[in-house]
Amino acid sequence: MSLAEDISKLADVPEVDYRPDGKETLLQKYRIPIQHFEYGYIQKCNDARELEKILQVLRSGEEGHYPDLIKFTEERLTTIHPKSKLLRTCCSVLDKSSLQKDEVDKLTSDLQDWLNNISKKDQELDNRKSKSIHSDAEIRTFKETTEVNKEMKEKRIKSTDYSAWDKYDPDTELLKMDLDEEKEITKAKKEEKPKKKVSFNAFATEAEASFFSEREREKGNEFFKSGDYEEALQCYNESIKAKANVLNINNRAAVNLMLKRYDDVLSDCEIVLRLDKSNVKAHLRKAEALENLERYNDALKTVDYVIQADPNNPRAQEIAQRLREKLPEFGRKTRMKIVEIE
Repeated sequence: MSLAEDISKLADVPEVDYRPDGKETLLQKYRIPIQHFEYGYIQKCNDARELEKILQVLRSGEEGHYPDLIKFTEERLTTIHPKSKLLRTCCSVLDKSSLQKDEVDKLTSDLQDWLNNISKKDQELDNRKSKSIHSDAEIRTFKETTEVNKEMKEKRIKSTDYSAWDKYDPDTELLKMDLDEEKEITKAKKEEKPKKKVSFNAFATEAEASFFSEREREKGNEFFKSGDYEEALQCYNESIKAKANVLNINNRAAVNLMLKRYDDVLSDCEIVLRLDKSNVKAHLRKAEALENLERYNDALKTVDYVIQADPNNPRAQEIAQRLREKLPEFGRKTRMKIVEIE
């Protein structure tokens, strides 16, 4: 007897609720016809929401246990809606007893390396503090003095000098004041000494460089989240200048992608992939940059690398589907209509 026949028999069973709590089953709640649980219907179904309901009913075991049908429904749902929450798998937290000896040794070695690195940075900062110069001597200051224009006092008209007031022209005097002000500004600019700028091309210790680099990268992340991509790019550039690593270069590639600077994205992604060949984010950003540069074949090769490593990566699947639609060899095929002539 086939599975379809077993399921179809459920339609002939009278609707009797055998559940002790009196609650309706998922099949009753979702009101899904029994015929929709057949392989043929699931294969043709394009409604992701209905597939999720069918999968929930099958997984509940309320209508029976059909492991092959559950697996088939999951595969169909993966094709239609790979980001579905029902496709997520829960994993228990690993403890030391569940790991192999070589895995435990590797984790212990990594943790010890991290502790040694932190201790080294702390030692560098402590040595830096001990070499600092402290002085209680005050820095000499000077007051900027401005000369008072004595001619203004001498040219001031007395209130009782009526003949001088008759000759006074306000517009002319205002024009003279503007000219004098412009002369003073020009003279001050000529006499002004250029300010000395101090720039640090290198940090005293590697710990300081790492701290500054990480701080600028985090600032860039905040600007990126708020949509201020130019400021984010500036912070990432400062972070890379202090100490370049996979994180800040990869972040700069992301912001360049948002700014549509695709050549810069490719350059940053190539650097990241030289440092970390299996970096998924770098591969995906490279693929998107190639797509926007209309290099679809190269983009598809790049994203296929991610799919081979992680077939369930939803973003990679989305990019690959988009690229296949743009490439002519993956386009929709049409059937030739044959007309019989009598």
